Amino acid sequence: MLSILIPTYNANCLPLIDIVNKQALGLGIPYELLLADDASNEEYRSINRVIQDWDNCNYLQIENNLGPAKIRNYLADQAQYPYLLFLDSDVLPVNGDFLSKYINNARVNTAVCGGFIYKTDNIPTDSILRFKYGIAVEQQTAASRSQLPYNSFISMNFLISKDAFMKVRFDESFHLGYEDTLFGKRLEQAGVEIIHIDNAVYHCVEETSEKFLMKIKRAVGNLQGHEEEMKSYVKLLKWHDKIYKLGMQPICSFLFNTTEPYIVSNLTSKTPSLKLFAFYKLGYLCSLKQSIKKDTEF
Repeated sequence: MLSILIPTYNANCLPLIDIVNKQALGLGIPYELLLADDASNEEYRSINRVIQDWDNCNYLQIENNLGPAKIRNYLADQAQYPYLLFLDSDVLPVNGDFLSKYINNARVNTAVCGGFIYKTDNIPTDSILRFKYGIAVEQQTAASRSQLPYNSFISMNFLISKDAFMKVRFDESFHLGYEDTLFGKRLEQAGVEIIHIDNAVYHCVEETSEKFLMKIKRAVGNLQGHEEEMKSYVKLLKWHDKIYKLGMQPICSFLFNTTEPYIVSNLTSKTPSLKLFAFYKLGYLCSLKQSIKKDTEF
C-alpha cells in the first residue's frame, strides 16, 4: 500500500527511519521504505546502509549527485506501492500516530501535506535567522495552509498517490530552490487535489545563517526563466514585478550591491531583521536582472 521515500545527502537518517519503520510495522500494512543516498560522503553512507538489514527497508546508493528534484523522481520510479510518502532526511515525526493519520487521508489523485514545526529550545546562536524565518513564515497550521492550498505546498513531508505524482513529477531543471512551489502549481494545473492536515514533523535543521543566505541566493537564481509561470505563487516575484513596472529595478539593484555587507552583518547576528531579509531577496533578484540586462546590451 505505502512506499516511504527518503532522499538524503550527508545526513544520519537512522533516527527517522527507526521511528517511521516501527510505526509502519505496527499498522500491519504492506509497505516499503526506500532511502536514496544522493552521493553522500562515505561517513554517512556507512551509517545509513545498515538499514539494508531492517524489515522492509532498502538502501539505494547514487554515485553522482542528482539534487532534490531528480532524486525524488527517481524514488517515485522505484516505488512499488500506490501511495508515496516523501520525507526529508532532516525531519522527525512529532506524534506516534503520524503514519496512521496519512493512511486515513490517502486517496487517489490527491496530495496530503502534513506541515512542519521547529523546536525552539537551544537554538544555535549562528542559526538564529534560519529559525526566526522558519517559525514566523514557514511554520503554519493546516487551517492557514488551506487558505492557499497549492501555494502552501512543501515537499518536506507529504503523501501523494502515485498516479497523481506521475502526472506532474518534479521539474529537474531546478536544483535546491522553489522546486516545491512549481510542483504545487503543476498539481493544480493537473487537477490534483491538495489536502492540508495537522500531521507535523520537526524540521531538525542544522544550518548556519551564512549557509542559509547562500541557499537563498541559489534559490532566487532558480527563478530565472520561470517568472511568468510562477509569479502568482511567489511573493518575491510579485514584489519584483511592482518594482520593475515603477522603473526602480536599477535603484534596488544599486542599493543591494552597496549595502549587502551591512545587511549580511545584521542577518548573521543574534538579532536578524526579517524585513532586511525580505529586501535581501528582492535586492539580489534585482541585481541578477540588472546583470542579465547589461550582458544582453553588449
